[in-house]
Amino acid sequence: MVLRILIILGLLLAVISGVSLASENSQAAVASDTSAEITYPGLGELGSRTTAVTAFVGKAEEQLVQVAQLADAEQRLHELTKQLTGLNDEIKPFGPPEDWYVDRLSLYIRQYAQLQEGLASLQDSLANRQGQIDAVRKRLTTEQEFWKGWAASLSDRQQKLPPQTLTQVNQQLTKLNKATGSSSLKIVSLQEKISVLQGGLIATIDHLTSSLERLRQATFRKNAPSFVSSRFYQQFTPGLLDEARKGLLTALRVDPSFWEEGGLSLALMFVLFCGGSGTIWYYRKRFEQTEEWQFVLSHPLAVGCFLAVILFWWLTPSIPTLVRFLLQVAAVLSAVIMTMSLVENRRQGLTLWFAGIISLVTSGVRMASLPQPLFRTYIALLALIFIPLLLQQIKYSRKQRGTAQGKLFRAVSRLAIIVLAVSFVGQLAGFINFSTWLIQATFETALTILFVHMILLLAGGAIDVSLTFFQYRQRDFFLRFGYELATRLKRLLKVLIVGFAVVYLLPVWRIFTTFNEAWNGILSVGFTFGETYITVEMLGLAFFSFYLAMQISWLLQGMSDTQLFARRTVDRGVRDAIKKLIHYAIILIGFLIALGFVGMKLQNFIVLLSAFGVGIGFGLQDIVNNFLSGLILLFERPIKVGDGVLIDNEYGTVSRIGLRSTVVENLNQAELIVPNSQIISQKVTNWTLSNRRVRLVLPVGVAYGSDLEKVLAILTRVAAEHPDVMKDPKPMPLFIQFGGSSLDFELRVWLDNIDNRPRVQNELLLAIDRCFRIEGIEIPFPQHDLHLRSVAPGIFSSGKLAGFAGDDNPPGSEGSEPELT
Repeated sequence: MVLRILIILGLLLAVISGVSLASENSQAAVASDTSAEITYPGLGELGSRTTAVTAFVGKAEEQLVQVAQLADAEQRLHELTKQLTGLNDEIKPFGPPEDWYVDRLSLYIRQYAQLQEGLASLQDSLANRQGQIDAVRKRLTTEQEFWKGWAASLSDRQQKLPPQTLTQVNQQLTKLNKATGSSSLKIVSLQEKISVLQGGLIATIDHLTSSLERLRQATFRKNAPSFVSSRFYQQFTPGLLDEARKGLLTALRVDPSFWEEGGLSLALMFVLFCGGSGTIWYYRKRFEQTEEWQFVLSHPLAVGCFLAVILFWWLTPSIPTLVRFLLQVAAVLSAVIMTMSLVENRRQGLTLWFAGIISLVTSGVRMASLPQPLFRTYIALLALIFIPLLLQQIKYSRKQRGTAQGKLFRAVSRLAIIVLAVSFVGQLAGFINFSTWLIQATFETALTILFVHMILLLAGGAIDVSLTFFQYRQRDFFLRFGYELATRLKRLLKVLIVGFAVVYLLPVWRIFTTFNEAWNGILSVGFTFGETYITVEMLGLAFFSFYLAMQISWLLQGMSDTQLFARRTVDRGVRDAIKKLIHYAIILIGFLIALGFVGMKLQNFIVLLSAFGVGIGFGLQDIVNNFLSGLILLFERPIKVGDGVLIDNEYGTVSRIGLRSTVVENLNQAELIVPNSQIISQKVTNWTLSNRRVRLVLPVGVAYGSDLEKVLAILTRVAAEHPDVMKDPKPMPLFIQFGGSSLDFELRVWLDNIDNRPRVQNELLLAIDRCFRIEGIEIPFPQHDLHLRSVAPGIFSSGKLAGFAGDDNPPGSEGSEPELT
């Protein structure tokens, strides 16, 4: 067995090596063909060559005309330049970026980065056009060299190209050469303009990013006068209100181009709002049993608004400040309305409303870039108002009966009190960066958790509703595997959404600067394994591909079982074999793809297989033997799942055939783990290989002197009256022999299912005993005769033989032969 495996592995290595060698030979042949000298034709191909050149020139000129049409690119560049100028004018009143808030820096970094992406996309488009011109120029150069070489070749052979034809070809190629130069010059000119804008844009982004990084590093430093310092009150000057007004006007400004570019997203948002709300309103009674959607069904308008805002936010990368604030208002209010169904009492609901309004007011203050002294005063007042309110709510909640919702509310309230108290102390001491960041991070974290909870509930309800619809339509797969499919989808969705939320919160808590930096930073973490640097991204892709292969395998097995095999009469063993092969094939594909993601090439995998083959030769023979025996069991099918087998004189049912072992469940519901090689190499009794019929033999004994014909008639009648006894073959009662204590009979009957054997045997025996009692037929117990040839003198008189002590003439006395029966 081991030798066969090593031979197979050697053949695989030889085939792969041959394929690689053939590939190298083909590449070498191509290289030699390209390096070979060009063979020039004779004058007979002049006409076809001239026609080909004319066609090439005409097609190339049309292509150059299309490539040189730069009106769209120039218009796009004009729009981007206008947006850049608007952003530059917008940030001028704010002063140096070092004095900005973190929110403002992050906002403008994102907007400048989006402009950078637009310029990069435009530059790539122009580079693509330049590549098309280069391709035409390369073909043009090839044609010029060919005609020049052809003319020289014909001259060496005492022949000559017609001067008129040669002149015409040269003129066409020269004209095309000028057209390529002109088109290329236009594109290069536009590329230079874009490069100039990109240079200034990159410098601005770097300046803002460095300012943001310095500001983040100064989070825990004192960077403003405390409330008890006179310098703090000296900041309240008449110009403070003018600065606040300018910030508000800047925030209210919306670029008209946004309504043109975001028109489709706005239309989709409106359609989703109307469609989602109407659908929930129409089907709300049908899905009342869906537990996750109870808070949804009672607020269809809020759910539609929430989904529409999330979609618009996702589809629109660049959103003006005012529009972002309005979307946040819609999202927070709709989330609060939906959450009202989850609170414990009315007071908690009012507190939730108040918290939502305060968060919106805080977002509006940050949007308007309120001057630092006013913003610090607002934060301090917020803490002074909210802390007593939360303390009162906690006190009132304790008087009520303790529930899970009440405990959660009190825990969140205590956390909010701690955050507000720490933020208030920070503002008093002059740590405004720390205080502002703590308030902002806490609010954003709470909103993120709320949104994630809402999305998970909505998605879970949507999955349940979809499965309910398919089950209602009597889809076999969903009727059988619907619950497990829903569990798998919810688990995957939960991992994805929670993972995304965690990465989103990393910049909020200033572990990273931006979301992209957090995402790229996590994915780039890795370690060196041999000569390969394995990153988290590689491991994640490998794990996801293998996990996806497992889910696809499960899905295909379930669909084949319900959709394919259920409509055809397919043996269960064939079903299991096909499903196992599907599973192994998909898992193998997923495993190979996962190895590719972690940087392991096929050549390295072959080397690994070779090393594995050596390991097989030393100590893994049993494992490989069981594995190959498992494959034989799947293909040959001497046993299959559901068969009744007798292994080691113990009957059981095959419940699973695995790669290494087969699981047999005996009558005590204990599971026997049997190696596959043992089933292949040893004797196994399969009671249900070709069918599940079985013969049941019941031995019956009656007393000597019984009516034998009546006994046979009773046995025949009892077998015929039982519904599970087969009529063909007919039941057969037989008189077997004259036994030592009884007349021995056998009742032989056939059953169509071996699983009924114990029950039918019990019922037949009870029926036979009942009929024998009615007919007066005796079932004797075993009897034995004992003859005593000699007995010691005085044994009866001494009473040692208890049954005969006291007899006047006991057996064994002189002149008699004692007999005990």
